[in-house]
Amino acid sequence: MRKSRLTEVSSVLFDPAYSNCLIVTHVRPDGDAIGSLLALRLVLLSRGKRVVAFCEDPVPNNLGFLPGSDRIVHSVMDVSEFDVVVFVDCGAPDRAGRSITPEKLAGTLTVNIDHHVAENPFGDVYWVDREFSSTCEMLYEIFRQKGLEFTPDVATCLYTGILTDTGSFQFSNTTGRVLRIASSLVECGADPRAISENVFESATPQRLILLGKMLDTLRYHANYRIASARLTQAMLQETAATTMDSEGFVNMLRQVKTVRVGVLFREDRDRRIHVGLRSKGAVDVARFAKMFGGGGHVHAAACRLDGSIEDVEKLIIPALENYIMETEVQEGQVS
Repeated sequence: MRKSRLTEVSSVLFDPAYSNCLIVTHVRPDGDAIGSLLALRLVLLSRGKRVVAFCEDPVPNNLGFLPGSDRIVHSVMDVSEFDVVVFVDCGAPDRAGRSITPEKLAGTLTVNIDHHVAENPFGDVYWVDREFSSTCEMLYEIFRQKGLEFTPDVATCLYTGILTDTGSFQFSNTTGRVLRIASSLVECGADPRAISENVFESATPQRLILLGKMLDTLRYHANYRIASARLTQAMLQETAATTMDSEGFVNMLRQVKTVRVGVLFREDRDRRIHVGLRSKGAVDVARFAKMFGGGGHVHAAACRLDGSIEDVEKLIIPALENYIMETEVQEGQVS
């Protein structure tokens, strides 16, 4: 099934009949979102298509080095002018923000390429496969099967997405295939040193100040098996930081050896609470997040809930403690 879906998506992307293309990714974009957006843009442009790359939110500072990042638009007035709308790394249509609505998409062919868990993928044509580390890895497979040349710019975009979504090749989604692809992209012109320096060593001064405030809220639960922290709008205002400055904070919460799940409760601008979850071992946080209307990957997931941070914490932490206990019982760690 996976191969046939790949073939269907590839056929649409490279069909000359679809000459006007809009490519869309999710709000609060990460390396895989921007990398896949720009890699596909470059390839379709090379095929003579008119291509517009859209992301409702600004490109994070540490991804501004990617070729074509300055050509990403942040508002779209008329979707109907495009032959096809391609969603990349976007688990659901509403993850694209407020500019791309079902009403605007009506009558326009939609394509969905993504690696997030989804029981019912959206799109007229879609290829959704959780076996891949990133959407950039999926695009690599599409381009490879089409026999396309990987220019240095395309290789740089794809390598960046794979690098960030595998946690610098540390996460459990780092497979032999991923490492072979990364090596191939380096051979095609991606520069690992330059990419890593831009991605991981281009923080704003406000980022470290914000990190300090977040760590001041650090708490442990369930005998140090859960680490939680808060990120509020007040913290962002006090430090003159942005939400993008907090990228990756949740990953730090699982660095303690005993911690099985790190949870970051982030207050968004709409006052809803974003619950970021990162786990180790057998704890499937995607399944946990689904219980609260969210989703994601086995070791990286999220959900959004209404209420104050305090109320959401009181809901999530006890539920997570029970969930971890159930996991440990299944593992045979608890009698």
